[in-house]
Amino acid sequence: MVKKISILGSTGSIGRQTLSVINENKKKFLVYSLSAGKNVKLLLNQVSKYRPKIISLSRQEDAMLIMKNPLLRNIKIVHGNDGLKEIGGKKESDILVAATSDVSSLIPTLEFLKNGKRVCIASKEIFLLLGKEIVKIAKKYSGEIIPIDSEHSGLFQIINNEPESNIKAIYLTASGGPFFGKKRKDLKDVTPEEALKHPTWTMGKKISIDSATMMNKAIEIIEASLMFNIPHQKIYPIINKKSHIHSIVEFIDGNILFSGSENDMKIPIGYSLDYPKRIQSKKRKIINYKNIELIKINEKNYSAFKLARKAMDLGGSMPAVMNAANGVAVESFLNRKLRFNDILKVVEQTMNEHKIVRKIDLKKIIKINEIAKKSAYTIVNK
Repeated sequence: MVKKISILGSTGSIGRQTLSVINENKKKFLVYSLSAGKNVKLLLNQVSKYRPKIISLSRQEDAMLIMKNPLLRNIKIVHGNDGLKEIGGKKESDILVAATSDVSSLIPTLEFLKNGKRVCIASKEIFLLLGKEIVKIAKKYSGEIIPIDSEHSGLFQIINNEPESNIKAIYLTASGGPFFGKKRKDLKDVTPEEALKHPTWTMGKKISIDSATMMNKAIEIIEASLMFNIPHQKIYPIINKKSHIHSIVEFIDGNILFSGSENDMKIPIGYSLDYPKRIQSKKRKIINYKNIELIKINEKNYSAFKLARKAMDLGGSMPAVMNAANGVAVESFLNRKLRFNDILKVVEQTMNEHKIVRKIDLKKIIKINEIAKKSAYTIVNK
């Protein structure tokens, strides 16, 4: 049976690669709905090719403008949070791909899980916003959470139904980004262009900067902890410069299992869409695993790990505040309003000024997210 796919963030890197996987497997998948932010031109090109039933845009003015296009008369056009909620609530769609980097993925993700359906998650940030609630709702309504991130996809395949008591340690690999081995004093004049030059992956700007500061790996520790119900103290970052190894699990009996692949996000995307089946891979280059180099990370050298573990220990709203502040700081750096070395200083100060909220729900976390962003902007402007 052909599976109907809804994509949040179809114009982003993961969204575009998901469409590529769908295009290569037309007998397995078809596009049901697409959502995008401001890249209306690319979205319209995607609509022309894949003919979804529904499209959602973030801005009302964009939605109103394209409604006048006679070629779109048979496609429902929605916008904003209401539009995302409608996409999430459509029972005709089989799978939701959550591939946006902000709170916008949260609403349709919760709606989809409440319908007992599968959500393929590339938006690690939503786990920082409301991770425990996402897992709780998935269990309550028999929804599925399948990770797309290569590290978490690997963990999903290795851990399967292993109890937490069987796991001694988890290692999430990082390439080290463009500045691995450099001292802080060497990075004070780093430009956005230099920070965006990731050594092994082609990614969006936000995640590329997060890789340069190591915040991406710190966030992934939080995501893995919440997604698999593993204490963050058992999860460690480790360097594999070629990014061919994605995750490692060490069990209490001495067994160590690795997950690895070519540097191609289509592999975990395809796995998440067709699970428990696997898509037949086209001929890929053979990876030389004979000389796997793994380098231990001294977390003391990267404040991102200190901040992430602090956020997990404090709990409540703190992971969401960390995430919101980081988003503002990265945006400010890309806009040349902040130095590279000050990105995580903004995050730390925002966290220090926040009063933790223990009982959080969707409405509260959206408000907290906005307040944290405003606080971070104020700190940046100072």
